[in-house]
Amino acid sequence: MRLFHRAWIPLAALCASAAHAQGIAQNNLASRQHLDYAGKPCLASTGVSQPLASNPRILNHAVSLDNHCFEAIRVKVCYYKTDECTDVQVPPRGRKEQIIGVFPAMQEFRYEVKELF
Repeated sequence: MRLFHRAWIPLAALCASAAHAQGIAQNNLASRQHLDYAGKPCLASTGVSQPLASNPRILNHAVSLDNHCFEAIRVKVCYYKTDECTDVQVPPRGRKEQIIGVFPAMQEFRYEVKELF
């Protein structure tokens, strides 16, 4: 009987991760994305805090956008759940870095990227 119960543990873990992945997919369906031929998103983004050369206590909040598709993509980069947004156009097969804000001594920040059609 113990083997039978141990067999359920990986199965339960798989079902739990599938349910979690399904919730993420529903969130992605709410915001449309440009997709490549394989069905993967065209844009990849990363956020970076960069200290100023003149004063290392003041940080630029920058978002780097990497487009691996063959069309230009317009996006709106915002601080998470705010109206402080910047419009950016990422060139085809190119990369764009956009500063979205400057803050003293605040290294971590959250942002969202909304693709425009």
